[in-house]
Amino acid sequence: MSQHIELSRRERQIMDSIYSRGEATVLEIQGDLPNPPTPTAIRTMLRILMEKAIVRRHKRGREFVYAPTSARRPEGTKALRHVIQTFFDGSFKQALAAQLTSGDERLTDDELREMVKLIKAAREKGN
Repeated sequence: MSQHIELSRRERQIMDSIYSRGEATVLEIQGDLPNPPTPTAIRTMLRILMEKAIVRRHKRGREFVYAPTSARRPEGTKALRHVIQTFFDGSFKQALAAQLTSGDERLTDDELREMVKLIKAAREKGN
């Protein structure tokens, strides 16, 4: 995917299932979803995701197996850029400050040290 594509809540849940498994059948996806819809409804959403070029499928035995068309990290980076632009006026600093001060998630000492290393590396690269 070259641009950011909006996904519904259910489409994001389906993509989470597929990304976490690497590839998945309709029944596997259904088992991963909260309040799962019918297999027919999941197939319809997968067809829409294929039209958006986010998912591809191949046949394995008698069933189709669905896989993402691109790796999770680059897509996550694009989605994060979109969120930062939309909700934080394009300011990564504001987005990070909001996350760090929200109290929703405690960072471990190891995570904080890793973040300091990443910031130092970015500074050295001139970012």
